[in-house]
Formats: sequence, structure tokens, C-alpha cells
Amino acid sequence: MAWSIIGLLILSAVGVWVLFKVRIIFPPLVLALLIIYLLNPLVSRLEQRGVTRSVGAILSYVVVLGGVTLVVAVLIPPIARQIESFSAEWPEFRLELLNVSQDLAVTLEDRAGVRIDTTRIACLLDVQEDPSVDIPSDRRCDEVDEEFRETITEHAGRLTEIGSSVLEAILIFILAPLLALYLLIDLPQLQHDMLNVFPETHREEVADLGSKIGRTVGGFFRGQFLVAIVVGVMSSLGFALIGLPFWLVIGAIAGLTNLIPLVGPFIGGGLGFLIGTVSGGVGLGLRAILVALVVQQVDNHIISPNIMKRTVQLHPATVMLSILAGATLAGFWGVLLGVPFVAVGKLLLGHLWATRILGVEVSPFGHPDVSSTPPSVVPADDLDEDDSG
Repeated sequence: MAWSIIGLLILSAVGVWVLFKVRIIFPPLVLALLIIYLLNPLVSRLEQRGVTRSVGAILSYVVVLGGVTLVVAVLIPPIARQIESFSAEWPEFRLELLNVSQDLAVTLEDRAGVRIDTTRIACLLDVQEDPSVDIPSDRRCDEVDEEFRETITEHAGRLTEIGSSVLEAILIFILAPLLALYLLIDLPQLQHDMLNVFPETHREEVADLGSKIGRTVGGFFRGQFLVAIVVGVMSSLGFALIGLPFWLVIGAIAGLTNLIPLVGPFIGGGLGFLIGTVSGGVGLGLRAILVALVVQQVDNHIISPNIMKRTVQLHPATVMLSILAGATLAGFWGVLLGVPFVAVGKLLLGHLWATRILGVEVSPFGHPDVSSTPPSVVPADDLDEDDSG
């Protein structure tokens, strides 16, 4: 037993070392799995209607890309108008931004004793002479520019890393859809091969457990995308009602960043407060914050609970701890995948505890015929509760 444990530890260490060396494959693989979870229900339903998986996968891509193209075509004109309006108002906007920053610096220095130098802000904004704001001299701005260039030179290596990360991200977003397409086409055969790895006596149990994992993870990601769309629409409408400039762009950002749990909702509200305060005063900024709070309350108490209770079934405290742990271990990907990872771990531990410790069956296992039709493992085709895979 001791030698077996030592051997397993050595094997695990070698496996972790190998995975660390090839970690470059995980981002496109994770993104491909997200695409599969989103599109597999559509492909499976087309297959049930006699369409082959290869044709169904291509059609699903066409439908999704066509829908995205249609949405973009509808949104481009108002977004272009708002960007054009922003360009026209930029001179006044940067003047107001500098004015607000200087007033805030004075307030903080008077009330909290904290001194903030706004010289760099004024120089970077390149505000022209104006009696309403304190403009630094050209000589001082030249000194600030020189300091900025020295800072860039000192962090040149970091900028190279950022450039490499950007190129890597572009490569990931190109490879992931292609990888997802191939996996979607061969998914039933891959599920069949995965089941054949396990002893025949446990294949029914693995198929049932895989179906539950598929429903949990797939439902979580599909629900998150649905929530992001709803939050984006509600935020845009709310910002438009209060007269916030660039309401469509800010609402779209609020919906997109809502995919990041906990942190994302504050990004849209903070951006709305900044734009509102600079363009219309503190009152408009506070109204933008109020809109963001109302949208988040509707999301937190009505939309997300109805989706989460059907998918991950985790306590809010567990969700927050999962996000913090994921961010510490894997950064952005940890924030995105922390909650479904913990949900899958809870499901596996609960299953093992019930079946191996308590000796009960947590759910009736299916009876797949592995030799003919492969059962649905990961991801599940849909979220129907009566579908055991």
C-alpha cells in the first residue's frame, strides 16, 4: 500500500509537470468547451430531426454568426453616432474631466489631508489654456512627458509581454472556434470512447454522472450568457431614460463585463458614473449609479437565482470564495471557471459520499448500450430535468 501511494504521488507530480509545460493548450480548449456547451443543444436537436452532426454543426455556426452579424449591423449605426458625438465633444469633455479631477483633489486635501497631483492628468489630456482650470506650464508638461517616456523605457519588457499576450489571445480566439467545430462533429464518438475507458460494470454510473455534470456546467454558462444579455439591455434602457451620453456603449460594456462575477457589475456602473459626472454633473453620475444598482438588484434577486438554482446550486458565500480562489490560482480564467469547477467538485463528492459511504443510489442509472449508441456524457444536450443522459 505504501509503495502504491508513493507511485501514485510520483505519477501525479509528473502529470502536473507535463500539464504545466503544455499549459498553452488550455485557454483555447476551455473556450472551445464553452462554445460546445452553447451550441451542442442546437446541434443535437438538428440531429434528432435527421440532420447529420457535421451539417448541423456548420448550420449552428451559420445561425449564431448570422445572428451576431445581424445584431452588430443593427447596433453599429447608433454606436457610430455616439462615437462621432464623443469625438466632437472631446475638447469640452477633457476640460470637464480635468476640472472634476482638480475639484476632487482639492476636496480630498481639505477633508482628508491627502494631496493628489493633477499635473500629469492635465498634461496627458493636453488641455489648452482656459481660465476655469489650472493648466501647468509647457516646461512642466515637457518634464512630465520625459518622466512618462522613462517609465515606458523601464517597462519595455513588460510591454513586450503584453504584446505577446495580445497575440496569444488573438490566436486563442481563432483556434478555439475551429477546435469546437471538430469536437462538435465527433462528440458522440468521443463520448463513446470516454465510456470505454471505464470498466463495463461502471459505465452506466459514469454515463449518469457525466450527464449531471454536463447539465450543471452547460446550464451555468448558457445562463451566464443569458444574464449578460438581459443586464446589457436593461442597463442600456436605464441609461437612455436618464439621458446619459453614450448610453448604448456603456450598457453594452455593462452586459459584457457582467460575465465576470462580483467584479463585472461594478465596471458598467463606475463607467456610467464617470461619464455622467463629467458630462452632466454629480447628479447625473449618481443617477447612473442608481440605474446600475437597480439592474443588479433585479439580476441578483430575480434573474440569476432562478438560473443558478437549476445549475450550480451553490450558496452565495461559496460562490464568492470560489471566485476569490480561482482568481488567485488562475487569474481571469480562474474567475470565469471557479464557480462551475466547485459545482462539479461538489457534485462528484456528493455522488461518491452517497454511493460509496452511505451505499445508496442518488439517482436511477440509465441503461446505455455502449456497443451501439453512445450515451450523452459531457456536455448534456439540454437542461430538462427528466433527461438522465
